[in-house]
Amino acid sequence: MAGKRQHYVPRLLQRGFLATEDGERTWLHRAGGPARLVGIKDVGTEDWFYSRKGAPGELTLDDAITAFEQDLGKDVAILRTTPPGAAIDANLAARITVHLVMRTAHLRQTIEKGIDGITGEIESLFTDPSRLGAMMGIDSPMLASAVMDAIRSTAQDLVPAGFPAALSERLLAFFMRERGDELAAQAVATLTPMFPTLFKGLASRVRDSHNAIVAKPLDDHGWVNALTGFQWTIEAGTDLILPDAVALAREVGESFAPLLFTTAADAELTLLPVAHDRILVGRRDAATPVDLTTYNMQAAASCQGFFIAARAFNTEGLSAKIGSGPAKALADSIAEAVSEAETARLGLGSGDLPLAQPRMFAQETFCYRVTLHDFGDDVLAKEYGAILQTVVGALARDIPLHELDGVTIAADYHDALERLDRGDPDLSPVTSGALGYGIGVAKPVTVMRDGQRKSHLVLAAGIADAWTSEDASLRASSLHLLIKMLAGIAHGTRYSDVPAFTPDAMGRELHLAVAHAPNGYWSARQAAFADPGQGESYAQLVLDSLAYARSEVADARARMTDGSDVSEASQIALECVSAVLVHAADWLGHRDGLAPDQSFAGDDLAERLAPSGLDHWLALFGRDLAACYSEDGAIDLAVVTALSRHVERLFWSLGIYCWPEEENVRCVVSDRPLAPIVLPGIDMPALSSMDADAALSQADGTAPS
Repeated sequence: MAGKRQHYVPRLLQRGFLATEDGERTWLHRAGGPARLVGIKDVGTEDWFYSRKGAPGELTLDDAITAFEQDLGKDVAILRTTPPGAAIDANLAARITVHLVMRTAHLRQTIEKGIDGITGEIESLFTDPSRLGAMMGIDSPMLASAVMDAIRSTAQDLVPAGFPAALSERLLAFFMRERGDELAAQAVATLTPMFPTLFKGLASRVRDSHNAIVAKPLDDHGWVNALTGFQWTIEAGTDLILPDAVALAREVGESFAPLLFTTAADAELTLLPVAHDRILVGRRDAATPVDLTTYNMQAAASCQGFFIAARAFNTEGLSAKIGSGPAKALADSIAEAVSEAETARLGLGSGDLPLAQPRMFAQETFCYRVTLHDFGDDVLAKEYGAILQTVVGALARDIPLHELDGVTIAADYHDALERLDRGDPDLSPVTSGALGYGIGVAKPVTVMRDGQRKSHLVLAAGIADAWTSEDASLRASSLHLLIKMLAGIAHGTRYSDVPAFTPDAMGRELHLAVAHAPNGYWSARQAAFADPGQGESYAQLVLDSLAYARSEVADARARMTDGSDVSEASQIALECVSAVLVHAADWLGHRDGLAPDQSFAGDDLAERLAPSGLDHWLALFGRDLAACYSEDGAIDLAVVTALSRHVERLFWSLGIYCWPEEENVRCVVSDRPLAPIVLPGIDMPALSSMDADAALSQADGTAPS
């Protein structure tokens, strides 16, 4: 009769593994200790495992199991005395096997441990801002696909409010990347107090689910149908053990594992020990051989907590194997699932673009010309030439400078640029490109010599004069500029084989404005050692170029005649933003070229950008520039092609909003820049105080760029 002590490994099965016939005792083996001789009434049992005591007249699940097993006990007893090699009815064998497996604690404990492992990983993941942020992709050049799907859904929801979905998506995605670390931290702060109660009651739900499986009619189990198709026999064995998993199965090419750790469609062999000298064997193919020499070892590994045997196995090492099979499989599965979740973000949208490996080069002898354009004499030229040779010779040991055509030093810097022989009539004269907030003093120019592409460096005379200055800071600054220019030439040589790519509509309009940023970042990183204090100059150039951009775009906006007249303003914005990005890349490369955490003049640039809301952007731009280069020095074109998003971000700070529309780009020039974003709860980006309708319908409105 059913009662409080409810067996999940029934005594009718344990009786085949008795050590003594009187008292019904068996050898119980657990990990970490010797075997113990115990009564089977105390093995594989737990108080109220299936059901609590029922009301008078109520039939509980344990009552139903007890009634069912009255006949089952007779069937198992017959199997123990059946001669080896005898065939067994497939339906009977399948029903016995599935019933005994489904009612074990092994199944429930496996589910519980699995849930504990998963919930532990979930809690660890969602209470660690860095792991959560990494899974979302906020620290990588591309957000995770699931995050982007959510952003696209939100963007569609904003369409009725007047925002084009493509614009909303770009704003939200960039905001997520720019402020993602704070968002992740806020999510963690919100979720952490919830976890103690989030999974409360799971154990009871697992118990209820297990009981529902046990109560299910056997004919409804897929395993019964699958195993009925096997060919079953009784085989002889010696000193067989009974694992708490009860039955094992083997898939093709694999080791034995608990039956429920295998797939019915792939299982080729099933083993159910019914006594220390008899085992029920099911074969999908009657010709499949059965080797029981390693059965005990694999059965012990498949145990969750214990096995029993007719004798003690204290010297064979079986007890040490307990838990290694299912525990490892479970841990591996959970680790794999979490790893897949954390690495799913790696599927970059432009992942079909290859890594561009740097050109390999060997140090070689090369020559270059030093020219004084409009001043000095041979003595001064030789003096400057000696300095250049020292610097170029030292650098050429580490970076490729063999494509240096020459160096021209000029009092009239602009005239020297204009008159430089570029070696190809199709190459136009160049200008300094300096905007109104500064002056040009150095520029590498592409020239053709004997059919080969080379670089010619043009310098203002004041830079060369400072090489020999008694002022140490002036001397360091001028030499630093020379080294940075030479490093920029080397970067062009190093990555001259980078393949062309076809940008999307936005890239066609915006990428050129950021195309020089990687070179600036890399060359500034190479030159940082020469003058750490140069960071202040870079920082000031960032601030000056931003102020200039705001002024120039405001003037261009004032000159707009109607809503379609956006060409001048957008073109001026491109020129100005390009300058800001190059200066920011210089500052970031300079910072990254110094020792980690090394302070330097100008290292407070982020704080100085905070009032305009660009402090977090600066950090993101630095991460993206660093991500352009792999550990082995290759350029990741998937990252490089996405840098045009930073042009958009600076456009927003100037009140210019662009988005793709089929193969065109739509553009709004507004007097309302994107306001600095504050996160009290989590605020979404706002176009200052302007509503969506105003943003897209005011007088300086929308037109194709």
